[in-house]
Amino acid sequence: MKRLLSIPLAAALCCAFLMPGAARAQEREWILDAADEDAFLVFGVPETDDVGVSLWCKLGSARVKLYFPEGSPDLKPDITAPYELIVGAKKHKLSGRTTANDLTGSTSVETELSADDPLWAELIKADRFTVKIGKHELTYPLVDAGIDNLLKLCREKPAEQ
Repeated sequence: MKRLLSIPLAAALCCAFLMPGAARAQEREWILDAADEDAFLVFGVPETDDVGVSLWCKLGSARVKLYFPEGSPDLKPDITAPYELIVGAKKHKLSGRTTANDLTGSTSVETELSADDPLWAELIKADRFTVKIGKHELTYPLVDAGIDNLLKLCREKPAEQ
């Protein structure tokens, strides 16, 4: 009986060590935070550096930056690279500035869009989106993401103090 119990336990432990990224991804959640000048909507693990995607803006700027820290290891840093963001059946061709990400060994990609870009309305209605950057493809959930709340902060001028 002990042997029968130890086989599933060993398999579970093995999988936990072989798939740490998948386990971390399951712990990720959407977190909205606003400070004096900036607002951030991050899909990551709270209290860690584990971030899948980040959206941020200067309050009242009407401009939103979309940042993928692990864009693709096959991209060169310091270039403008095309990528695809898929929402439902619609493919959006975007481009972003790449930077070397020393923490992940990958190349990050950042794009700036207007807070009124039609892409945001599609993302608000969707339950997930997929991004294809170089040879890298990831899908992110959007349920309870709060993109509309971030956009409100990005559009509204902060109150004078």
